[in-house]
Amino acid sequence: MKISHAAPLLFFSLLVQPAGADDFRIIPNASLKQEYNDNIFFSENDAEEDLITTASVGLDVKERTERLTAELNGRLDGLAYNDNDELNDIEEFYNGSLQYQLNQFWRLSGNAQYTVDSRPDRDIDVTGYILGHDVRRQQRYTGSADYQFDEKTGLFASYSYQDDQFELVDSDEFTGQNVVAGISRSLQFIKPTVFRLFANYSHYSFDTSSVDNYRLTAGLSRDVSEKLNYVFDIGPRYTDGEDRITGDTNNDTGVGGSFTMTYQEELTSADLRFSHEVSGSGGRNGVTERTGLVFSMRHLLGERSYANLRIDSFLNKADGDDTFSTEGDVKDLTTSFSPSLHYEFSNEFACEAQYRYSVINDRDDDTERHRSMVFVKLTYKYPVVE
Repeated sequence: MKISHAAPLLFFSLLVQPAGADDFRIIPNASLKQEYNDNIFFSENDAEEDLITTASVGLDVKERTERLTAELNGRLDGLAYNDNDELNDIEEFYNGSLQYQLNQFWRLSGNAQYTVDSRPDRDIDVTGYILGHDVRRQQRYTGSADYQFDEKTGLFASYSYQDDQFELVDSDEFTGQNVVAGISRSLQFIKPTVFRLFANYSHYSFDTSSVDNYRLTAGLSRDVSEKLNYVFDIGPRYTDGEDRITGDTNNDTGVGGSFTMTYQEELTSADLRFSHEVSGSGGRNGVTERTGLVFSMRHLLGERSYANLRIDSFLNKADGDDTFSTEGDVKDLTTSFSPSLHYEFSNEFACEAQYRYSVINDRDDDTERHRSMVFVKLTYKYPVVE
């Protein structure tokens, strides 16, 4: 696989230090990960196990001033399979983000991501879909603006774009766009409470279909205590789809929204999130109605060590009789359980160990696929400018 032409340009931009930096850092890093995977293709039968070695080199650049927070990251992963060496590859990951406080009223944010990946199991946790060994080039861009109208009222707008291109299978390609506009208003309750109202429009384009989704949600953000807060949004949606081959159209209505609860204390933090939405992704030729439940927790074990626990479950549903999905009925429940330990030997050198068990329950075919994966990862970071 050839390294993309964007990679040298991105790395060059990482090396350019802006003038007048208050807090500027350049941090090269390298890591080595040894992984055992007992079902690398996530097969129902004849599971194939393998040892996978991943050697990574990267560069992080961080800039912080009174008004600006910016970060650029670049990383190359070299994958080496012990038995299935035809899967050996070099993956690329680039990310840039910034947040700028224009004045006391305006705050602007932006993010750009570019990845080149090829692992067959790269998307299973959320989509439940196996992409195979086809190389994907994915671009993601997001821009947002916050305007604080007064002490109680704020306005918000954002636009995001995603494009997935595959080298071998054109039918897996996908483009998604999302526009959000909203308003928030602080309420005079005993506990700090904010009312939220958001309008959302999404357009998804696939090889043989396109889908438009409209959603209006209302909700609250509330601090129950200094340690506990929650946010919830709920409202109606309208979805309209078209089959580009037959010209058939269809529409549907439903309810979408999310609920997030966050707990934070000195040693332990935890998040619980529930979501229900219509969403698109590469590989599936059509959108799915996705319901997600994610729990994550971190506990500090010492000054240099902590433990993580993450449990996530996603149900992707689609009806092959409508134009939202042209690949047939979909009813996949993907659940994963993942504990991990992280230890820092020093400010530069760290070790991470993780176990992850995942199962996909195809409720349409009444079948299950299982996978266990464990890895140990060593990471070295050495700031050259700080």
